[in-house]
Amino acid sequence: MRTIGVLLIFTALLFGETVSLNAVADTYTLPAGGCFGTSNTLLIANKSASGHPDERTMILWDLSAYQGRSVNSAALKINAFFQCGSGQGTNTKVYAGTQIWDESWSGTHVSCAVDPVAVYHFVGLGWHQIDITGLVSQWLSGGVDNCGLVLKVAGVYPYTKFHSRETGANGPILVLDLEEQNLDAMTWTGVKFSFNGE
Repeated sequence: MRTIGVLLIFTALLFGETVSLNAVADTYTLPAGGCFGTSNTLLIANKSASGHPDERTMILWDLSAYQGRSVNSAALKINAFFQCGSGQGTNTKVYAGTQIWDESWSGTHVSCAVDPVAVYHFVGLGWHQIDITGLVSQWLSGGVDNCGLVLKVAGVYPYTKFHSRETGANGPILVLDLEEQNLDAMTWTGVKFSFNGE
């Protein structure tokens, strides 16, 4: 049994792995402020004529266990359950957050980077997947502080609503395809120790 356990650890470290991480915080913000961190809903919109001016979503994951690792790919998966009946969908830009926040946030919008890391047009219900490999690579390398994502509508579009993390399995997910990791001297020592039973 000891040998099997060591081999499983060895395989994960050497050949990489794919992990799916649930968000540790998510909410949405309005120009007028308000606290929505415990809501079952996330939403994005920018259509003042319909009473939804510049509504943004924020999502955060804890990546501390993967700091220093490299990724082949990283993707946001988010589950839309309602859209305006116009059929337009919601064209969206995804930004790196630049301000620390949590679900008790009650102010106006959290600050974010000037340039988006992705552009995506939400059309239809169900799961949507957005490539954010470049940003996640910077988070893991320490080149950019992990203050989560900000989803902001690009242009004038009615709203799309998503399941928040409070809904459990339907909440936002970050999927990481991690590159293989070389075993350092300390890890090799541990592997040999376990095999030898010393």
